[in-house]
Amino acid sequence: MESPALSALGSQKRAARCSGAMGWLSAMLLVLPLFFSGGFWGCANPVAPSGGPRDTLPPRLDTTLSTPNFQTHFQKQRIELQFDEWVQLKDVFQQVVVSPPLEYPPKIYIRKKAVRFEFDEREELRPDATYVINFGEAIRDLTENNPAELVFVFSTGAYIDSLQVEGHVVDAFSGEPVPEVLFLLYENPADSVIFTERPFYFGRTDEQGFFRIANVKSGRFKGLALDDENLNYLYDGEGEAIGFLDSLLVVSDSVQPRLLVRLFREEPPLFLRSREVPQPGLVRLVFNRPPFDARLEVPDSLQPVFSEAEKDTLRLWHAGLPRAPWNLLLLRDTLRDTILLEPPASIEYPPLRLTPPKTRPREVLPGRALALKLARPLARVDTAAIRLLEDSLRIPVPVQARVDSLHPRTLLLDFPRKAGASYELRLLPGALTDWWGQSNADTLHHAFKALAREDLASLTLQIEGLDSALHYVVRLLKEKETEPLREFRVARRSTWQRTFDLLHPGNYRVEIIEDRNADGRWTTGNYRLHRQPERRFLQTLEPLRANWEVNVTLIPDFSVKLPAKQTF
Repeated sequence: MESPALSALGSQKRAARCSGAMGWLSAMLLVLPLFFSGGFWGCANPVAPSGGPRDTLPPRLDTTLSTPNFQTHFQKQRIELQFDEWVQLKDVFQQVVVSPPLEYPPKIYIRKKAVRFEFDEREELRPDATYVINFGEAIRDLTENNPAELVFVFSTGAYIDSLQVEGHVVDAFSGEPVPEVLFLLYENPADSVIFTERPFYFGRTDEQGFFRIANVKSGRFKGLALDDENLNYLYDGEGEAIGFLDSLLVVSDSVQPRLLVRLFREEPPLFLRSREVPQPGLVRLVFNRPPFDARLEVPDSLQPVFSEAEKDTLRLWHAGLPRAPWNLLLLRDTLRDTILLEPPASIEYPPLRLTPPKTRPREVLPGRALALKLARPLARVDTAAIRLLEDSLRIPVPVQARVDSLHPRTLLLDFPRKAGASYELRLLPGALTDWWGQSNADTLHHAFKALAREDLASLTLQIEGLDSALHYVVRLLKEKETEPLREFRVARRSTWQRTFDLLHPGNYRVEIIEDRNADGRWTTGNYRLHRQPERRFLQTLEPLRANWEVNVTLIPDFSVKLPAKQTF
């Protein structure tokens, strides 16, 4: 970007060309030598030269013409940084960082070959404080955009502070480094300081989640990490990620700590975004987050009821047919909210159909019932209206059918099977009846294959080194999936073992959660309650192959793995 100074300089030179009272010939005699010698410089602005070797050197600071660095007893003044070549400014707002932060944004601009930094006239510098202006990669040359990484330091007191604080910020759930977040230091130890005051020092993490704050004075500080989305250096609640140290940070000549901070977002209060009664007997509630802590209280006249949660949505099935508006109670902790619901606009029921499963819809495991999911909860099954045929010869197979008592939308079928054989299931009209007396009007079809044990794998998992005073959650997951295949809660045990048979070949992971509040899930942190997020251990297992039995022993290590030479 061309600076105003460069533009003005070029305009003055262009105005001077070809002036005077000399004639046409004398003008040409003067101009041609300049033209052919490449000295016709007054006709253009400074630009990057073309040709020749590539410029790889950054602009160099001319200290003799610049405001002296590392001053003490500094008085507010314009800071001028003179370079040995023309420079440009890029991404000033993101790159230039001042610590302690200024109350008002400074003015940063180019004047010829100099970068000027001017404080706002309202700015009042803190007494006896060391200021660090880090220009990052904002100052670049005009040729190859080589950055002049420059730090300007001054003190309003009698000396420059020289201590430093460094560390890493990682995501509390994944353990991955978090770039571009702030680490803040406060002299005020109050918990409320992050809501009301700007920090005394701060640094910003790099791509590896690493930060370093230099020129720190000795003392005791409150340390916090913040993903400051609105750049106001204040914590604005669960909308921003935060991480905190469990105790005050001591910085001295003998103690210059390296830290590990786990960044998290607090759980926002649960609230209802929308409600819907899409069909008789179904209420769909959408929340601002997964409603794991919500309970519903339904009038007795609508019993039985069955609820399903998926991400931020809660589906409530009830057997009633209310003709007037009715109230549903939403309970969480000590709060009770009343949700007014209107009857559906239509009493018509959609067809009773099979719902395709999300994974492997065409297989049944040996020794396991075939589980099929229906569009609505079932009340009963007529086995006489079910046909199961084997292979292409269509050999009839006897079948026993029942409704899953815990999940009434699931139909379970048991039958003798032949490994490797193909089957076709036919649910004739009237085979299924839902809670409201509606039956399937059409024949429902489902084709599948019976797997042999030799097609599958077995895993024996042993976990050692557990703290018998704590609770844990153990989950087995397919690679790259977030919903567990199996989940167990472990308490008051130092070792735990379980065998998982009939697993499909492939890649699996084991997740272990240090469930400190014993609620059966991973719980994030809470700054106001001084509660750190729960720790997770995640281990990818060796691939499982068909007809293999694999034994795995894990000793969970909940510490965070950091890049080389930066471990804690």
